[in-house]
Amino acid sequence: MSRTLAVIPARAGSKRVPGKNTRIFAGKPLIQWTLEFAREYKGFDEVLVSTDCNQVADIAAQCDLPVPWMRPAELATDVAGTVDVVLHALEACAIQGRSFDRVALLQATTPLRRVERWDEARLLLDGGAPAAVGICPVEHHPYWTYWIDAAGLMTPCFPDGIRLRSQDLPLAGALNGALYWCDVKALKETRSFSPAGVRAVRFDDPLESIDIDTEADWQFAEQALRDTGVLR
Repeated sequence: MSRTLAVIPARAGSKRVPGKNTRIFAGKPLIQWTLEFAREYKGFDEVLVSTDCNQVADIAAQCDLPVPWMRPAELATDVAGTVDVVLHALEACAIQGRSFDRVALLQATTPLRRVERWDEARLLLDGGAPAAVGICPVEHHPYWTYWIDAAGLMTPCFPDGIRLRSQDLPLAGALNGALYWCDVKALKETRSFSPAGVRAVRFDDPLESIDIDTEADWQFAEQALRDTGVLR
């Protein structure tokens, strides 16, 4: 049986929404939404919170997910890559004698998850896919986009696709940041959660694709929950 490590990265610094991981979102700290999902989801063998923030560590401990070590300073900067953080977590576990075949990435900024999407991803990996990622349908299809130079001259990005009717366009999606699940070997070889052969998990409900990176995102997400009756 394959073993999956779920990694939740949550550093202290956030310039656009200061303290967002511990700020109250819809009644509880933003990070807690992700912690509770990861703790309860049956497809994860172990959950590891990677943080340099004592407040996040305290919240994780309250959710029965104690932080085994604080993230090194060099991996807690604006320029530190998420893949580096995940690989560091895997290496730290390996040193302690705990190895994993797969790794899942859960970001605190996409708090509104549903089990069904993760179950779909797990089935894709069980079927041989090296990775599965969450995508949401794009509002404006890339076939209908143009390159625009300094003089305003437009050139089709996809000359063969610009003439297609809307009903003939192939499905296109954008990464929504809500789901990443990858074979560890593929991640180490490519340093990407989207290696060759990656499969899409489609998110049709906009709530599940909410990615809170700005104050406007925060206000929109809470209003969306009010509109649906989840938050009153």
